[in-house]
Amino acid sequence: MTIGLRLFISSATFAIGIALAYWFTSREIVGTFMLGFMAFALGFVATYMIVAEREANLIGDEREATIEDGAGELVGTYTIRSPLPLAAAAAVTAIGIGIVVSPTIAILALLATIAIGGLFIVQSR
Repeated sequence: MTIGLRLFISSATFAIGIALAYWFTSREIVGTFMLGFMAFALGFVATYMIVAEREANLIGDEREATIEDGAGELVGTYTIRSPLPLAAAAAVTAIGIGIVVSPTIAILALLATIAIGGLFIVQSR
């Protein structure tokens, strides 16, 4: 888990730096928002890895591991009957529409997206 965690934390930090640089050079809010949202999403994944997957024992974290050691490894499961992926897609789409139409819709959709993300965490256990 440590390699993946470092990857997501460093990517989120990079995205924050790029969002700040973009804002100070262009003063354009939509692009800055999207870069900030990218940083938020990467930070969300890193937080999930810290909270829910802290005891994961992945082959990639071992220094002496080879590619053959990880072959056939069960990394996780995906529930095919879950309505959550469709709900998450609808909520993220509503965020985009809300940015264009009404900030209230965007805020409510963001709250729904956070709630659905929590349900993903609960369902994955």
